[in-house]
Amino acid sequence: MFNLYRLNFPLLAAGQFINGVLAMFGRRQDHIRTEEKYRLLREITYESVMEEYPGVVAKGITMQSAYMADKWSEVVSDSARKQRAPWEWVKEFPYYQSRPNRFEISLWGNNELGALCYGQTSVRGTKVRMNLIESTPVRPSPLGMRALPILSFAAAIFADIVGADELWILDPDPRLENLYMDEGFESRSIYHGRRVGQRRIL
Repeated sequence: MFNLYRLNFPLLAAGQFINGVLAMFGRRQDHIRTEEKYRLLREITYESVMEEYPGVVAKGITMQSAYMADKWSEVVSDSARKQRAPWEWVKEFPYYQSRPNRFEISLWGNNELGALCYGQTSVRGTKVRMNLIESTPVRPSPLGMRALPILSFAAAIFADIVGADELWILDPDPRLENLYMDEGFESRSIYHGRRVGQRRIL
């Protein structure tokens, strides 16, 4: 006499495996659709930046541009800005590339990398966070003194497109608080009960 449990177990296991594969495939397709959606939104942002700031080229962040930004730590010059970012762009690159809803931008002037920013939307999409911001320490900068104004303009455009009503700079350098306030951000406060940030209402 057949043991029905033993007979059905492989079928159940196979069915569960197939369902798992289909679920994974569905999630992968959702990820691809979301990635494409945000890629298009970022492209619109870049076009808006270049229209507003002629002579500036705005595009995404590549591994090559991340590597170029990390080389800024080796710049030695009396005229160069002394403060440097505590993170490494190359190490951050894989993390942000895996986030479809990321905000990313690199700014170029005269074919030279001038600034980068990585961020992303909040879970509910009501906020856009600017998590990592850095501009070249080289002086004169290929962007002049416009790196932060252009980055904040770009982030505000992106936030408007995705329907967010708040823009945040997270973990801002306290020495730059007034500089951020000049761009419409409030004084330092607590973001989401945990991190320090400066908010701009859109």
